[in-house]
Amino acid sequence: MRVLDELEREIERVAHTARPRRRWWRPGALLLLAPLGAATVAVAATSLSHAPVRATPTPTPDPKSGYGVITGTPALLDFRVPDLEPGAPWGMRLIKTSRGFGCVQLGRVVDGKLGTFDLGGAFHETPAEPQGAPSFCQQSDAAGHTFIATSYQGMPAGGDERNCSVQRVPNVPLCAAGTTRTLFFGLLGPEATAVTYRDVGGKTVRQPTGPEGAYIVVKPHSGTRGGFSPGSSPGSGLESVEYRDGTRCVIRNPHRLGGARPCPLKGYVEPHLPKVTAAEVKTRVRARVSKRLVRLPGVPAKYGKVRRVTIRFRARAAADARSAYSFFAESLPGRGTCPFGLGGPIARDIAAGESVKQTVDFPPSCHHRYRITVKYTQETRPGRGGMPFTPGGRGPTVGSTVIDLP
Repeated sequence: MRVLDELEREIERVAHTARPRRRWWRPGALLLLAPLGAATVAVAATSLSHAPVRATPTPTPDPKSGYGVITGTPALLDFRVPDLEPGAPWGMRLIKTSRGFGCVQLGRVVDGKLGTFDLGGAFHETPAEPQGAPSFCQQSDAAGHTFIATSYQGMPAGGDERNCSVQRVPNVPLCAAGTTRTLFFGLLGPEATAVTYRDVGGKTVRQPTGPEGAYIVVKPHSGTRGGFSPGSSPGSGLESVEYRDGTRCVIRNPHRLGGARPCPLKGYVEPHLPKVTAAEVKTRVRARVSKRLVRLPGVPAKYGKVRRVTIRFRARAAADARSAYSFFAESLPGRGTCPFGLGGPIARDIAAGESVKQTVDFPPSCHHRYRITVKYTQETRPGRGGMPFTPGGRGPTVGSTVIDLP
């Protein structure tokens, strides 16, 4: 366990320099992804209950990479939910992107504007952008509907995750007791009509859904753990989901035998994609380990050095937001530090025959042998674990290679 503890500390040191307050916290998670809009890097270790991830933001919005750019007019949904205390209600904005994603932004609504309150009580309007915090995205279905179900523990009551933290983070104040929320929110699709949940007193509350099956449940948060868990269908936080056809999905208690079971994506229209075989994508994969540690731009030298691995191959099949290449670095048996898996999607459009280059950054304390595997994954359903193109999933293998971190 000492090795894994050291790994967590090393990752945290690097991660605190980039969006330190936003973490994907999912107990027992073995694979964690950075957002598609960033350089896709993932880190996982079985002992981590939360894992901050270092990711270099895309310099400028690109319609053919990450989530893409906004298309059409972002819509503030006609749906409001009161907070636990008197004040502006909660609402959400739906954004559509050039790569077929639907993204929701959560916040407080004042005079028809979505935004957040700072610790002094001043309201700040939130700009519409796919990566605006807090923003959560999923690939839309063939009919343009988006299915998202997210839980967020430890959100400041003002709606701005940058205001304070429920856990100790360098240079970030701790949130005062009673000023944070646990939020369950998302889009359940055009067939959903209502959700039920238990309030603070244990009473069952029925909440009609808004446009696109929008729902927001606001509960008090206590404790010193925080973060978010994305998905496409609610598996916790709600008791049930009701649909137009009169059916009702009851969500099991996640602590019961067998755990929670998410509700079906009623109304989801699956896209039809041409099948791609292993023979059509197989090619040579190479990887090069940097001889020296690489300094991350804009990061203090004390924390901003990583061991960079560059993966290269020539794509035989084109890739886009529904059919994409992904990589996964798996530690091989043997002595060493950092026996974990690391991976992510290569989140950009790629032409057939194009030479592909992808960089992966490891903590400098990692010394181990890894097998790097590249796959070609086609998704006709929302991404596993709530994130598109989770590495290690189904799909033909493009190729693999082995590296040693000195």
